[in-house]
Amino acid sequence: MQKTIKYILLIVATIFLAPSAAQDKREVSLLTCSPGEEVYAHFGHTALRVKDPTRGADIVFSYGIFSFDEPNFVWRFILGETDYLLGAIDYPYFIAEYSERGSGVTEQVLALDSLQKNAITAALIENIQPQNRVYRYNFLYNNCTTKARDKIFGTVGNEIEYTSPSAGDSLTFRDIVHRFTNRHPWYQLGMDMLLGAPADEIATRSGAQFAPIIFMQELSTATADGKPLLKEQREIIAPQEKKTVRNNLTPFNVSLLVLLFTLIVMLCERRTKKTCLLWDILLMTLQGAAGIVLTIMVFLSQHPTVNENWLLIWLNPLPLVLLPILIYKVIKKQKTTIMWVQTAMVAGFIAASPFLPQYIPAALYPCAVALVARSLFHIYKEKICALDSL
Repeated sequence: MQKTIKYILLIVATIFLAPSAAQDKREVSLLTCSPGEEVYAHFGHTALRVKDPTRGADIVFSYGIFSFDEPNFVWRFILGETDYLLGAIDYPYFIAEYSERGSGVTEQVLALDSLQKNAITAALIENIQPQNRVYRYNFLYNNCTTKARDKIFGTVGNEIEYTSPSAGDSLTFRDIVHRFTNRHPWYQLGMDMLLGAPADEIATRSGAQFAPIIFMQELSTATADGKPLLKEQREIIAPQEKKTVRNNLTPFNVSLLVLLFTLIVMLCERRTKKTCLLWDILLMTLQGAAGIVLTIMVFLSQHPTVNENWLLIWLNPLPLVLLPILIYKVIKKQKTTIMWVQTAMVAGFIAASPFLPQYIPAALYPCAVALVARSLFHIYKEKICALDSL
């Protein structure tokens, strides 16, 4: 009933308020912003622009509004319970903000008739009402780009077809994430660790459109009833060239350093006949802490593609349980056969990794080898040398 009333009101507004097709100078367009340097801007941004020169209105509607000041923001983000909202801003202010960031902005003017322009404008106005503007954010399936896409496709109301292959053709969700995080190796490693096996499935055409740049490319080839959805495409701001800063402290290099330092520690222990428990405490604490985060993501988070993560084989909270036992055994000069549990977990992961249905970052392997070497050293240290605790 409510939908029927809204539909009737929309028809009335269209008849009495909308200009005729010949006089309708309004434009509804998609704005795509190129990736920025901030963590939340690595994938870019999407917004909808409604321009009415007759009434002097030029508004940008953005589904990407959030605040770090919201209560428990970080915890809610981990659990996938982050709420974003639809906001509106005058076009000049929007452009000035992205120009200052150094992001490029491309505008794609939609080929809509007067009825469709009315419909999408009315939908946005209704959506921005205080009781309607908040939505549950989802990184892959319900973000600023998919919300704008659904508004456009829902307004057209016809089956959408494309005149070229998918811009995300044969790519997995992880491949798409890599495309936009290659300049940020530590951020990419974090994403790779959090995303589980489902992220390595081939993304559908619709699924790949979560990325702003990909959807912009897709929209340029989209048609409805055989007619292009775009009237015009123009570059509003050219993106500033981003300088690549060479940093040798990449995740893989740091992981190699961890392995090298572990071997050096064991060599020193053999010569000094003392056990460096501080290094074990550091390694196993980091391993267990990573395991706690992954456990929360797998069993508690609502984020997509995190619920099947094979890294839990060795990145789990169990090392935090083993560590106090190890410390006690070393101090009491007892056998540390408990470390067979650690050896089995980590060595088992290394052996099984080529057969797992999940991408494993190369940076994790040297750390895993270091943990196995360290565990075996504790198990066989009586045969290697008589060690005292340090």
